[in-house]
Amino acid sequence: MQTGMWEKRGDRAQQRYFTTLKYQGAVLALIALLLVPFDFVVAYSALLGGLIYLVPQLWHAWRHFKNRAAGTANRALAELYAGQIWKMALMAMLFALSFVLIEPLSGFSLFAALLLMQVMNLVMQVSGARNS
Repeated sequence: MQTGMWEKRGDRAQQRYFTTLKYQGAVLALIALLLVPFDFVVAYSALLGGLIYLVPQLWHAWRHFKNRAAGTANRALAELYAGQIWKMALMAMLFALSFVLIEPLSGFSLFAALLLMQVMNLVMQVSGARNS
């Protein structure tokens, strides 16, 4: 009986998390499209900054939610820590690749979009948890 309760709670968390990622992707695409007429470099830099945030988040969410049968609480916590480490490594690699391979690049737009995605994630997760 307890197992069913945890599965329902996990399903709600998964739905809320992926909904947040969808909204973030939509906002990022809208911002990039709105910036294109003003400055193309700023537009693709903002898009790149948002993708540097969203791709590791999406990978981490997919990895976390695909394996529900973690076994013990210690095992689940270890998997969460490992996922966070890999997410940070992927983000660092994407940063390095973007600064090395993409030229010209607007650093301000890249970091502003990344920060916007971070804040949007925080606000949506907190408001979603409060409404649940």
